[in-house]
Amino acid sequence: MECPKCAGDMKPIEYGTDIRVRRCSGCGGIYCDRQVLELMRAEWQVDAVLDTGSAVQGARNNEIRDIACPGCAATMRRIADEEQSHVTLDVCPACDGVFLDAGELSDLKSVTLMDHLRRLLAIFEK
Repeated sequence: MECPKCAGDMKPIEYGTDIRVRRCSGCGGIYCDRQVLELMRAEWQVDAVLDTGSAVQGARNNEIRDIACPGCAATMRRIADEEQSHVTLDVCPACDGVFLDAGELSDLKSVTLMDHLRRLLAIFEK
């Protein structure tokens, strides 16, 4: 499997018994399905083990648009995360695969004071 951002090799990585992803040996991007992403959100320390790429490189790679899904080659859509809207995920509309640039899993796992304030403001704006 080839990385849609840098064409590096996407190697299978396991964490525990339920979490299986592919991580790019070049840029550190992570590909998984949406159910695995939800498992990773709930799993303690998974980001420290799996999200080992450079967040700086990940931010640069996040600017690359119209990527092909590593799983099925469909064009992935960029979608803001529901819980942390400043994180943009590449999601496949065909197979439900998700590509995370290096640093994005760690960002999703760390809820900051600013994230709590954004949620409160969103409630009051309704």
